[in-house]
Amino acid sequence: MTRILFSSSLKMLTRDRQALFWALIFPLIFLGVFRLFSGDAAGATRLIVSVDATSERGRTLVDALSQVGFLEVDVRPGLDEDSARALVIDDEGDAALVVDPAAPNAPANAVLLVGVRDPIGRQITSAAIASVVDRVNLSLTKVPLPISMTTRPVQEKTTSFFQFVAPGILGMGLMTFATISLAGSLSRYREEGVLRRIRATPLAPWRFFSSVLAAHLVITGVQIVFLTFIAQMLGADLFSGGIWAPLIALLGTVSFLNIGVIIAGRVRGRGAVEGAANAVTLPMMFLSGSFFPVASLPPVMQAVVKVLPLTHMLNALRGVTIEGESISEQWPALLVLLAWAVGSFAVARVAFRFQDD
Repeated sequence: MTRILFSSSLKMLTRDRQALFWALIFPLIFLGVFRLFSGDAAGATRLIVSVDATSERGRTLVDALSQVGFLEVDVRPGLDEDSARALVIDDEGDAALVVDPAAPNAPANAVLLVGVRDPIGRQITSAAIASVVDRVNLSLTKVPLPISMTTRPVQEKTTSFFQFVAPGILGMGLMTFATISLAGSLSRYREEGVLRRIRATPLAPWRFFSSVLAAHLVITGVQIVFLTFIAQMLGADLFSGGIWAPLIALLGTVSFLNIGVIIAGRVRGRGAVEGAANAVTLPMMFLSGSFFPVASLPPVMQAVVKVLPLTHMLNALRGVTIEGESISEQWPALLVLLAWAVGSFAVARVAFRFQDD
């Protein structure tokens, strides 16, 4: 019986276009918009080259780099590694190639400083320049190599705005779908008399509820996989969180599902329920750090938003994906999420009734 209820609930949910919109299309729109307006969007890469352009080695290298379509080559002889790094940090270039002076027949050491924040753009830039250096080496001589290049990041840890906002959009999408969709579904079941008829049957109410929640969790799993892959393709790095990132997302989603049940239990009328769900999720969306750091809020507001479940969900997600932290370092956020899951479940049991009145 439970399997049949689950199958029916899942079919009803997948046929609900509004639910699928909140689950997939709504956060996808945000991912696309923020990727378009992020400053690290793909385009021309400004490359500063410090080399003796009067030497054969220097001329060959500059000519070869200039033939790469997406590279804008700016030759600045006489730079050392520190001064070239400073230029990239000051946004005078996206990367810098510093070739140490050497005798014509002696190998020259080169350092490539990559300041491109987008991981895909960073890999493309490094691979393209390394390929050019290899071609120059072959064109000049085979042994010994006239240029030996080492690639280094400009800074130990660089995070683009899109990399920061991608976990926020994932959390926002999970929250809006879990809260608004579940609250709307339960309200519709009440208005159509489904809950009353179930109450009149021998079917245990918890079985019906379990099937509805399980169907929403299945869509949540699809949502996590879909949005994670799209965000990764657009330049985020959500895969770095491993299995912990989706598990954190699922734990946070449990609280939002419970909040949806509470809203459906306390508010009557589907329109009023969806309005109340939006009134809960919209402030949380903007105040919990989905798009901007919580630290930019006034101190009084920071104290308030640190209580919200979405804040801790995003902190844990960014910790394992952006900061490279272990799951054990996220225990404060996980404890808060667990407390929210247990507490909201207890409130939901009291708040929701199958009766129409």
